[in-house]
Amino acid sequence: MNTEQETKARWGRSRFGGSQATLISVSLLAGVVLSAALTLVWWHFGPAGDPQRRLLAALAFGVMMLPATFGLCWALLLDRSTLRGATKNPEISVESQWYDKAAVGVFQDVLLVCGLGAAVLSFIEVQASIGLILAGVVGLAMADFGVRYLLIKRAEG
Repeated sequence: MNTEQETKARWGRSRFGGSQATLISVSLLAGVVLSAALTLVWWHFGPAGDPQRRLLAALAFGVMMLPATFGLCWALLLDRSTLRGATKNPEISVESQWYDKAAVGVFQDVLLVCGLGAAVLSFIEVQASIGLILAGVVGLAMADFGVRYLLIKRAEG
């Protein structure tokens, strides 16, 4: 194993200094606090009902949120240069270039579809929910992105 690989930790180190254990401990503590805060928001705005069932549901919600909040805190505190196996410049990877090409194509398609749709709908009386129309545009954009990404990957990969 080379010296650069030896200085990098499996879980990385914090961008604010400290060891791998410090990063994990602080991330876990911050994740617990964030999970508890989200649980309190759920408790305040969630469905009313039997207090015992509501308490059990709140505890289940908090426990289920903990891995996500821990992971988010870890990712925010991590110094990528200390993480073993991390790509040095992920923004210039091949996959990132495929993503960028697909996103540009989807943006152009959304502009075209929305422009033509606005022109057609301005001449035709249509009763439709704006929410459904926007959901349709977003769904079309997601499907378009998936197809474009796979086509670009197949062509260049």
